[in-house]
Amino acid sequence: MTRPTERRPACRLPPGRLTAACLTLAALLLTPAHAAPVTVTAAWSGTAYRLSLRGLNATDGTLRAEPDGSGATLTFRATLPPLNRTVSTATGDLTISIKGHTVTARTADRRPLRVNLSHIRPGVIPGQDATTAIDLYPPESWTEYQPEPTTPCTPSSPGADMPGAGVPELPYQPPTFASGPVGFYLAQIDPRTGTPLRVITHDPDSLYPLASTYKQVIAWAAYRDINAGTLTLNTRLSVTEANRSIETYQPGNRTVQNLITQAITRSENTASDVLHLHLTPERVQALVNAHGTCHTRVNMTTKAWWAAQAGLLPGVYGPHLPTGAQQAFTAPPEQQAATAAQAVTQAQTLNADTLLNALDRYFYSPTYHPQTEVYLQNRSTPCEWATLITRQYLDPTLTPTNRSALRRTLAQGCCRVNDPSVTYWGSKAGSGWRNLTMSGLLTLNTGQTFVYTYFNTGSDLMDSALIEQQLPSVAQYILQNARRIGKSTP
Repeated sequence: MTRPTERRPACRLPPGRLTAACLTLAALLLTPAHAAPVTVTAAWSGTAYRLSLRGLNATDGTLRAEPDGSGATLTFRATLPPLNRTVSTATGDLTISIKGHTVTARTADRRPLRVNLSHIRPGVIPGQDATTAIDLYPPESWTEYQPEPTTPCTPSSPGADMPGAGVPELPYQPPTFASGPVGFYLAQIDPRTGTPLRVITHDPDSLYPLASTYKQVIAWAAYRDINAGTLTLNTRLSVTEANRSIETYQPGNRTVQNLITQAITRSENTASDVLHLHLTPERVQALVNAHGTCHTRVNMTTKAWWAAQAGLLPGVYGPHLPTGAQQAFTAPPEQQAATAAQAVTQAQTLNADTLLNALDRYFYSPTYHPQTEVYLQNRSTPCEWATLITRQYLDPTLTPTNRSALRRTLAQGCCRVNDPSVTYWGSKAGSGWRNLTMSGLLTLNTGQTFVYTYFNTGSDLMDSALIEQQLPSVAQYILQNARRIGKSTP
């Protein structure tokens, strides 16, 4: 799918090693036969050389990258028209061959070649039917994400007591399945105080976009209002076409309990946005600020940041999105907050289907750059977010009943490993174009408790349907590292 967030229910995964060596794009349109012969056109699309396959009724292709990264082989059920082509680039040639059911693409001299397989819905590109696109990115045309550095919170910051020097740290072992920058923070914590006891970190103080992992803070903020008596689980909020975000949603007068559950278990964007707007982005941001963060921002609804990325808010970010997004990102905090509030308000006037088409056009266009993700979306650092999640789970202001209800909901989020050594695992994942996130808390049967943050922005995998297939590997990676820390305990 081209949708910029994951939509999967809670998943329990079998123990054992899971890899992403071969990624299969699941069928989005189920049909056993192709109604028309497949046609192929090839041309430059911005910085990528695109093969456009039409006549395929399902994106059932399998993409297998070469181990050295110099190309890929793609296999389809349908018979494809033959093609042999050599394309010159600034750093050399790449060869493309289509024979039978197979497409191969290679660079000369084993230079890197990023290959993306995706399904472009009808109408996303004006005048174009449904298309299976194979985009080939020579090394000189690939855009990298550069994590934005920050200065960690200090005790002089209100409420700040972030973990710092003196906490024993184990060596970081990078995930073998991931590509692009990874920000990681895993800490064994005191289950009563949340104090970090041992950590594994990588780039813990740089900013990354949160994607849908931020939705757990919306659930936390709602339970704090329930705890205060200003909201109930049975309070009904109106969900209509006018206030929906992109993707599927349930219209009607829905209970707060339903909205919380669907925002976490199904990652429903509309459910999260309706709650966020009811609580108000300003109050959710104030909650985060009050718990010791300096750089975390959670004042954008999903509809607002996608409208911004799609270029539908020129009145907020100006006519040139990259410039306007960066200016908003570097502005003083008060101006950042005012810009976010303006974006949230203006985004509510947009039709969700119009937004989705514009957003897909942006992702498939040469104007996309991963840096705008952190400029426009909700964001945090691995360390700050893990610290905030710790306080969410241990919040002493919640009654035992409300704290238990929040934990039960988060235990249904994506994703976890079904392993007998795990007695509790709360998690919330997020995904998007070249972006995958996951954060939460888990407890082993040894009594050891861990909080974790995994951010991977700027992946070689572009389409969210492909990068989501790494979620089982991410969950395994987290559990393996938790066990590493657990075994190091004196």
